[in-house]
Amino acid sequence: MKEKDIGKFIQQKRKEKNLTQQELGAKLFVTDKAVSKWERGLSLPDITLLGKLADILEVDIYDLLQIENKSQQINIEAILEAEQKKIKKSNRKKLIKLLIPIIIVIIFLSWLVFKNVYVGYELKEVSYNSEKNIKIGTPKLSFMMKQNDRSYSFKNFRSAHVLESEIKKYFKSLSNLTCNNTLYYYDEENDVSYINYAVKDHILYSTISYEIADGDYCYQEKLSDYSQKLGGLKRYHTLNGGTFHPEKEQGNKLEILFLDGGDTSDGNYHFEATMKVIYYQQQNNTTTSQILEESKGDFEIKDNQLIYYRTKIIEASDIMIPKTSTFTIENHTLKLDDNYLRDYQENIILK
Repeated sequence: MKEKDIGKFIQQKRKEKNLTQQELGAKLFVTDKAVSKWERGLSLPDITLLGKLADILEVDIYDLLQIENKSQQINIEAILEAEQKKIKKSNRKKLIKLLIPIIIVIIFLSWLVFKNVYVGYELKEVSYNSEKNIKIGTPKLSFMMKQNDRSYSFKNFRSAHVLESEIKKYFKSLSNLTCNNTLYYYDEENDVSYINYAVKDHILYSTISYEIADGDYCYQEKLSDYSQKLGGLKRYHTLNGGTFHPEKEQGNKLEILFLDGGDTSDGNYHFEATMKVIYYQQQNNTTTSQILEESKGDFEIKDNQLIYYRTKIIEASDIMIPKTSTFTIENHTLKLDDNYLRDYQENIILK
């Protein structure tokens, strides 16, 4: 017995009776959709309807069920039950075939949505330079951290543009550093600088990588540049390359000591300097000295000029000491541009 053959038989006999699906369904108190499913072989009439359906169509119930051997005792209920199971199994297969592409589309769309979800960043603790632990701001849901020297990388299933946005949000919480015409980020709490980062998008995941340096990166760069221009740091620059010895030298002499250097002792990265100017006078084999200036301050180098900003005057005579002095750097020497000591010496060149 095949459900499709039964359906065709019911359709044939219905049409011979000039009945519509709706009219046949009304006689059996079922919907026209139920009749349509019978005729398409998608389901079979309930066993309680078989007798009445056979009467309406004026056929034998064996003919209705397409049973050829009418003399054999047949359990119609068991046959219908078996056929119903086959139909349900067939319908399940069809439903699964229909649902599989839908499920695939739903999974794909869910994956696309997840890739573009912003969930923020978190601080991950990592070992830095085998000396201390630091916390790196990484997009949430990152995994598989790898470390190589001072470089770190993470994986994340979300898209690159989302991850980059979260990284930039973390960088906004840090201090900005600018040198080499490049913007860097300084983490004061961990005393490290982010000197490079990248987010690379792959098909299934993205890779986040960081490169980190000790302390204030731009300060370290300046430290190297200043040292090269000045012939070293934390060294005295003196007038004519030496100090005055009254017991050995004659005449009036000017002595200048300029000590430059970097300083991080107070937690701030800056370049400090001290300057001391002494004027020696000899009369009747007697040498007297006068401190014209003793000051402390900070300095910076722009191109070939060192600019000294006085922050504290420790001692001074009656001369006018400027707040700022500019020196031109030539072959590791400092030439005072605006010579406020011209009454004592025309050219001030510190070696």
